[in-house]
Amino acid sequence: MQKICQVTKQPFTVTSEELDFQKKISPTFSGQKFLIPPPTLSPLERLRRRTSQRNENFFYHNKSAFSGQPLISIYASNSNCKVVTHDEWFSDAWDALSYGQAVNTTQPFFVQFASLQAKVPRANVVALSNENSDYSTGTAYCKNCYLINSSEYCEDCYYGKLFQSSKNCLDCTYVYNSELLYECFNVDKGYNCKYVYNSQDVTDSWFCDNLRGCQDCFLCTNLFGQQYYFLNQSLSESEYKQKVKEYIGDPKKLAEAKITFADLRKKRIYKYANIVKSEACTGDFIANSKQCVDCYDMTDSEDCRYVQVGVQVKDLLDCSNMYIKPELSYEVLGTIGTYNVHFCLFVFHSSDLWYCEQCFSCQHCFGCVGLRNKQYCIFNKQYAKDEYEKQAAQIIEQMQKTHSTSSGPNGWGEFFPSSLSPFGYNETLANEYLPLTKTEALARGYNWREENVFAAKQDEYVIPPNINDVPDDICQKILYCSATGKPYKIIPQELKFYRQMGLPIPRLCPEQRYRERMQLRHPRQLWNRTCAKCKQAVKTTFTPERPEAVYCEECYNKAIY
Repeated sequence: MQKICQVTKQPFTVTSEELDFQKKISPTFSGQKFLIPPPTLSPLERLRRRTSQRNENFFYHNKSAFSGQPLISIYASNSNCKVVTHDEWFSDAWDALSYGQAVNTTQPFFVQFASLQAKVPRANVVALSNENSDYSTGTAYCKNCYLINSSEYCEDCYYGKLFQSSKNCLDCTYVYNSELLYECFNVDKGYNCKYVYNSQDVTDSWFCDNLRGCQDCFLCTNLFGQQYYFLNQSLSESEYKQKVKEYIGDPKKLAEAKITFADLRKKRIYKYANIVKSEACTGDFIANSKQCVDCYDMTDSEDCRYVQVGVQVKDLLDCSNMYIKPELSYEVLGTIGTYNVHFCLFVFHSSDLWYCEQCFSCQHCFGCVGLRNKQYCIFNKQYAKDEYEKQAAQIIEQMQKTHSTSSGPNGWGEFFPSSLSPFGYNETLANEYLPLTKTEALARGYNWREENVFAAKQDEYVIPPNINDVPDDICQKILYCSATGKPYKIIPQELKFYRQMGLPIPRLCPEQRYRERMQLRHPRQLWNRTCAKCKQAVKTTFTPERPEAVYCEECYNKAIY
């Protein structure tokens, strides 16, 4: 089926598989089946709308709506949100049902939902069962972590995104089952590595890209099962250690290595996509998965389309940041352990939810916010099962009559409109995936957060070049980013890590380090190219004009292995 995107006015295709999926998940209430209509936005615009609801990296000073105590939150003080501490939110001192409101069939659903959103308190961060990890969001089951997001089962990790089952990692993105990593990107089963990208089963290596089963490698690319390699040349153990010794602890030599590494990466052969041990998948950064189409950052998953960041997921369409066995969902952002939830934000260990936000261990709810251990609720009001179904049917019938508004599609089968996001577009994951200028964002109906103006520089602290000369009191000093001028600090755990790893103090603030690391990612979009070797057609995130040598899987394997 061909459709025209209501935002871009460009054509896009809705496949028969998508239509079948939408029919499969369409609910039945009071004996009436309510078919979900085909989408009105292209996959990219659906991604943009969905991820405009997620802030991963920006924290603000706020205060608790319950106690008035100061807190740090992902919601700014002027965001029209009632914010409480994480402990207050999960306490038994309040019940979200007390904010329940009756259904008003004369008022648009999203207007009623917005009213409920404004009343119900929300936790200052989105987190589940963390320990000593207050400055993190989008995380679960983490311990002693700081400024990480989209992560589970991690300990002593700092500054980064998508840490999974990892320990003692700093300034990393997309790392899995790893320990002692620094400035690494897309590494699985790594140990004691610095500046290692797109690698698996790698140990004691620096400045490497695309290694498999390697150890003791420095400034290398495209190696398999090797040890003691420097600039892709085999050395004896003593020769290798002498070469590496020249760089360790010397900031100037490390800076030279970064430049050399960037040049090596430009010249290496690339596989059309980072897809390993997978079947019938397209997209990028996919492992141990099958039948995942146009998906990104997926592990141990199957039967998905248009999903970004999925860990052990199944049967999803148009979803983002889905973790730990969610199944059967359409247009959802941020879940853990869910089944049959649709058009939802941040729901955990729940099933059969529609248009809900921040609900935990709930079943059979529609249009609810902040519920825990509840069922058969609409707008946070409890019903008997039959009445619940009757009311849900009436809401959907009303939504089916809703036409598009100035802020975009706004009826049954559409995700929450951008106007309901408590964040400025420039704060959100959407801006990371699909950047817009302020003018462009406002024209599309998104919010915008004006950036803080930094105070005038104090006397600038001179950072000793050698980590062995850095005193403990650096953690009390204000440093200034050499790229942006933004002030930042070094936390004690971070200083301990640099000393342990023999690394110099970074001259860039964490935000800038994160931004530069994310530039290693390609757009979440596929283009048609041909293999640079055999001219076979491939779908890849390398745009046609990029100069890298992109190979199909067969040619790549022949060249590398």
